[in-house]
Amino acid sequence: MLVFSIGFLIYGNFSVDVQEIHIITDKLPDSFHNYLIAHISDYHNRSSAVIDKQIFDSLKEEKPDIIVITGDLVDSDHTDIEASLNFVKNLCEIAPVYYVTGNHESNVRNADEQSFDALMSGMEDAGVTVLRNGMEKIENSEGDYFNLYGIEDPYFYGGYEQVFQRTEKLLGEFSFNNNEFNVLLAHHPETLSVYYRFGTDLVFSGHAHGGQVTLFGKAVVAPDQVTFPPYTSGLYKMGNTQLVLSRGIGYSLLPIRIFCRPHLVYAEFKTTE
Repeated sequence: MLVFSIGFLIYGNFSVDVQEIHIITDKLPDSFHNYLIAHISDYHNRSSAVIDKQIFDSLKEEKPDIIVITGDLVDSDHTDIEASLNFVKNLCEIAPVYYVTGNHESNVRNADEQSFDALMSGMEDAGVTVLRNGMEKIENSEGDYFNLYGIEDPYFYGGYEQVFQRTEKLLGEFSFNNNEFNVLLAHHPETLSVYYRFGTDLVFSGHAHGGQVTLFGKAVVAPDQVTFPPYTSGLYKMGNTQLVLSRGIGYSLLPIRIFCRPHLVYAEFKTTE
């Protein structure tokens, strides 16, 4: 029994769950059919050679068009900037990388602004496109494009009490063209209702860690959500807004994962006639 328990914990914490999600839309040109986005979140400078190899091997095999990272690349409780930068340098050798901050980056900035600046400059030197309330047009070989937006984590502007209001303010600074396909990178999934109100078509988020511990397939807790949280992993829809939520790679509330393996997500566009 002890051997089984140890094996279960090793598998659950050092085996990456790879999930493919189809994003069905009629707003993209057919030239984006089968376009593949790899989604990584909440790495928390884990720096596990076993985990990293699985991620890199999968990415090299699947050959995504772009890679998106939705925050908490570092961990503010045991910050290792170099580990996070080494990870993203390897990602940049595989595909273009786009990144937004999470609440742990905010914590790092508040505790040690020099370390935060080193992370930001190191990311840009590695070739990462850092979207701090910014937008990029992602163009394919046919000259068609979609809009990729990224917002700073709301924690940069204060505590959790007004995350919904701050998210609304940040999105209000963009001029969304609802005739075009708009993708948003935003760390928090619990503010899906705000993303929906602004008409975003697709959102990538993290933060929830899948609950990190699940019982009978249900997460018990997740950061900044109620008990038995509604947003933990996979694909969610609200009207015409779709949200892809990663369970993350590292740890948050507890230094262990139970029935909640590290998560690498591929979102593949499926266009309709």
